[in-house]
Amino acid sequence: MSEKRMGITPEGMSRRAFLRTGGLAAGGLGMMAALGGCAPQTAATASGSEANAATGEPRTTVELPVPEVAAPDTTTYECDVLVIGGGFAGLNAAMAAKEAGASVVLVDKGCPGYSGLSPWPSSHRWFDPDMGDDADAFKKSIMIGSEYVSNQDWYQMWIDHSKEAYERLAGWGLMDRFDRCVDTEYWDDLDFQGYHEANLDKDRHARWLPLLEQNGIEVVGYTMVVDVARDGDRVTGAVGFHVPSGAVMTFHAKSVVMAMGGGCYKPTGYPVGGDTFDGEYIAYNLGLPIVGKEYDDFHVTASYASGDSFVTNSWDWLENIWLCGGDITADTAVSYAQTKEKTMVMGRVTSTINGLAANDGTNIEDQAAADIGRRGGSLSGKDDDIRIGKMMSPKPKGDCYGAAVGMCSHFSSGVWCGFDDLEGATGIPGLWVAGDGINGCAVTGSAYPVGVGFTSNFTSIQGDIAGKAAAAYAAGAAEAKVPQETIDAVTAEVEAPLVMEKGFSPDWARDQLHAIMAPWWVLISKSEESLSAALVQVQQMRDKVIPKLQATNPHQQRLCLEMKHKVLSAEMKLRASLERKESRGTNYRSDYPYRDDESYLCYIAITKGDDGSMVLDKIPVKDEWTGDRSEDYATRYGVRFPGEAKAKGLPEEESSGSWKK
Repeated sequence: MSEKRMGITPEGMSRRAFLRTGGLAAGGLGMMAALGGCAPQTAATASGSEANAATGEPRTTVELPVPEVAAPDTTTYECDVLVIGGGFAGLNAAMAAKEAGASVVLVDKGCPGYSGLSPWPSSHRWFDPDMGDDADAFKKSIMIGSEYVSNQDWYQMWIDHSKEAYERLAGWGLMDRFDRCVDTEYWDDLDFQGYHEANLDKDRHARWLPLLEQNGIEVVGYTMVVDVARDGDRVTGAVGFHVPSGAVMTFHAKSVVMAMGGGCYKPTGYPVGGDTFDGEYIAYNLGLPIVGKEYDDFHVTASYASGDSFVTNSWDWLENIWLCGGDITADTAVSYAQTKEKTMVMGRVTSTINGLAANDGTNIEDQAAADIGRRGGSLSGKDDDIRIGKMMSPKPKGDCYGAAVGMCSHFSSGVWCGFDDLEGATGIPGLWVAGDGINGCAVTGSAYPVGVGFTSNFTSIQGDIAGKAAAAYAAGAAEAKVPQETIDAVTAEVEAPLVMEKGFSPDWARDQLHAIMAPWWVLISKSEESLSAALVQVQQMRDKVIPKLQATNPHQQRLCLEMKHKVLSAEMKLRASLERKESRGTNYRSDYPYRDDESYLCYIAITKGDDGSMVLDKIPVKDEWTGDRSEDYATRYGVRFPGEAKAKGLPEEESSGSWKK
């Protein structure tokens, strides 16, 4: 047995922490014993470490030491551009800034290529004028499908730069093609590991880190950024901590790109556990406006394997990224948009309200239909159009919403940078935001009517633009230094849970928040009553639980910080949903089951008031993005929410799903 035997206090752990850890372990074992007492037990003689039921003597426990990890050799960095987050946005931002001549450090809570949502895209789309793509048709479709609250200027940026983004990613080796599993010998036995190992030379995930390092970009992994630092009005870097060791990390930087993603409250089938609204929390506390929190899209899991992301996302991870686009034409623009809306409304709201049929997991996707339908495939008819569509190996069909409760519709939520911004400039000198969940550009409006594969491409565009802008700013900026008071404040915040004498586990707190926010009557079919009730519970957590979170090791310290972010996000989401007293896109209000153009062709922005309270404002959408408002309601909105026809005195929707022909 090693020197750190069971029962020996680990080096570096205070006696208080050690004793508290032992108490928690004893409590956990006690609960297990209590549960075990419900089952038939065989007779046994109590030994020294066993409980004695006859005498009432408790079971004695021994403490397993928490593995100790040394602090990194380097805990302080200096650079021109600091990129926070190593997903598609962060990768592109770092590469663009480096190419522009800046010194770049990229810090990631995990490891680039494997963290956040970046490992999971199964498709990638771009606009290709050489293949006959019609820009007017695409813009018409998204205007209708987004229900007239999409940012058309950012969508034009996608039209202009999406092919370039694809070619850049392909040049980095992230789009290499290889056979899907169903076409190999590994399919018959579902040999996931064998299939993966056979294609290791094409594994895109393993290429991110070498790509960054080979281009002279310093990568700091497994480090959670806790706050962005300012000296006066100007951003001067960031402070965080190395999760394995707990060491505080300081990054002095002339400019910062936050590419930190979105988040969810608890992943239950969608692999987004590393995204916990970190950037949103930092931005809100910097005084920046947050928009789009009322639009929910937390994906499908499976009732027969709820929470099992391997069942519901295996091929997204293992197979190549399918190439998509060119699937909207002048003739199909309206029907395309309404099909997306109908899937969102009927597939999400109605099926959830009606409940689930019995499902044992044998309902498998139809491979033949997928191959013929080529989901997201081009309609150009040209032999040299490589956008063949999404045709992954079949998986059991998901039937239950709630795979990532709290996650917003892609690109609906994040920091609002203004109508005039097309680079992610926050208004704070030296600070940019890029990517899904952090740049609230509203390019997709109230839903996600843009087709499969849009996110990985558009995120790459935003990262590239922000990286170039941050490098240009840094080239003319003075040296930057993180103030010592910021370092001290972050250190105190990170270490506070370690010295909390009595309080609550972050794991328990996470489950409580999930229980509050997960019911479908809170975020899928909303009402004043259900939202208000949930808000009261979230406020109780904010005031009574979050200040008393406990930790005994660095991993739990991370969880405590993440819970602060999640509870703030939940409060914003509930308040924004209460404010939008209408149904639009993925915000369905059962008590207001219709669109209200007079009051809500706007973005709901949330900022931190001078007294610390949340302040909500409306930002009207540009008139030219709101379509033809002289159209009658039934023509303008061709897909019905449950209860909408009755509330508006309209006929029920035609069986075709469209009022426009």
